[in-house]
Amino acid sequence: MHQNQLQEAARRLAEAERDRRPINPLTQTYTGLDVPAAYEVQRAVISARVAGGARVRGHKVGLTAAVMREQFGVSEPDYGVLLDDMFLLEGTEIPADSLLAPRVEPELAFVLDRPLRGPGVTVADVLRATAFVTPSLEIIDSRIHNWEITVFDSIADNASSARVVLGGTATDVRDIDPRLLGVVLRRN
Repeated sequence: MHQNQLQEAARRLAEAERDRRPINPLTQTYTGLDVPAAYEVQRAVISARVAGGARVRGHKVGLTAAVMREQFGVSEPDYGVLLDDMFLLEGTEIPADSLLAPRVEPELAFVLDRPLRGPGVTVADVLRATAFVTPSLEIIDSRIHNWEITVFDSIADNASSARVVLGGTATDVRDIDPRLLGVVLRRN
């Protein structure tokens, strides 16, 4: 993709989010949208948001489940950026019309007290950098019409990030085994 196409794709995603009007998949509009190009689009969207006053507060990892990676035909997770205006307090109501096609995913949030730098970050590095973990709800959304996304569309669309609700219980990561945690999600 040419630089002007990357910028145009970023502008279209930003407008879709602002106007709450989904767009057709970027992969149907732009040939050559591969993983590096999709991350370039994501960076352009995030850069524009930061230039407008938003602050980077964290990162999300998507496609962590093997079944999801298989569905998208990829061998590794994708990632997105969490901005300060995406975080909501526990118990906050989210107006349904503030997003396009939201979905909820229960997650375990790792709140860090020092930055991680890669490549080569290990599980031990993450554990050392973690101040605490807390339950969270990730509200994903797609600026792409009907969630008709490929992994390239999702990456460009900031890994489908929208909102994050952090739980109010901070737990030392050494006190739990994250692999053994379960969750029950109830509606209403």
